[in-house]
Amino acid sequence: MLVHYCTASRLLILGVFRTMNLNFKTRNIAVTTGFLSLAECHDIVHAMESSPGEPALVVRAGESILDQTLRSCFDHQFPDAFKRPIETRLTAFFDSHRTEFDSDADFLYGPYFMSYGKGSFFRSHRDVANHKNDPPRLAAHRWSLLLYLNGREPEADLPTFDGGALILYETDPKLHDRRVVIIPQPGLLVLFRSSLMHEVATVLDGTRYAVAAWMSSSKSNPFGDHR
Repeated sequence: MLVHYCTASRLLILGVFRTMNLNFKTRNIAVTTGFLSLAECHDIVHAMESSPGEPALVVRAGESILDQTLRSCFDHQFPDAFKRPIETRLTAFFDSHRTEFDSDADFLYGPYFMSYGKGSFFRSHRDVANHKNDPPRLAAHRWSLLLYLNGREPEADLPTFDGGALILYETDPKLHDRRVVIIPQPGLLVLFRSSLMHEVATVLDGTRYAVAAWMSSSKSNPFGDHR
């Protein structure tokens, strides 16, 4: 197991930080392809396959509960040494495009590693506080970051899946179609304002692997930047 952790971390630290184009689909949704190489995706997926998953929880009225009618997927736990290179790269990328994101976010919450097997989904929700008792960290979320590790087409021995699209619902009344559908692919990074409603469509076959994190504002978090 530790071999997998070290391999993924080494790739993320030593891999060439390529110049990546940031494409805004709307003013609130942006994507960049090739954020991770196929080799990096492969090593992280391999580590996740070797790490037992725990049923993912949801926050409701300030409590973290298991509600598989709303969210059906698994969380995979890793030590900080494994997560830190991904955290560093995501933070650096956001900082390099800070003016484009027009945000006061100053720290990254995460990353979290999630797998969606056949029949898994995440119903419509927002990544911000929805109740007065919700954790302060939710009120601090500014931009949600989703990093995909595999997709529908076979690439570099990565597992494939069907279904599992990310669906976002824009709020801009000037848009003709406020429904934005993003099909995951290896190394694709999606960034969107955490206040947007979004969902993960049901996975029809295979397993979908992804990493989630949130650029947040310590000024909005009375407990500091690590809660």
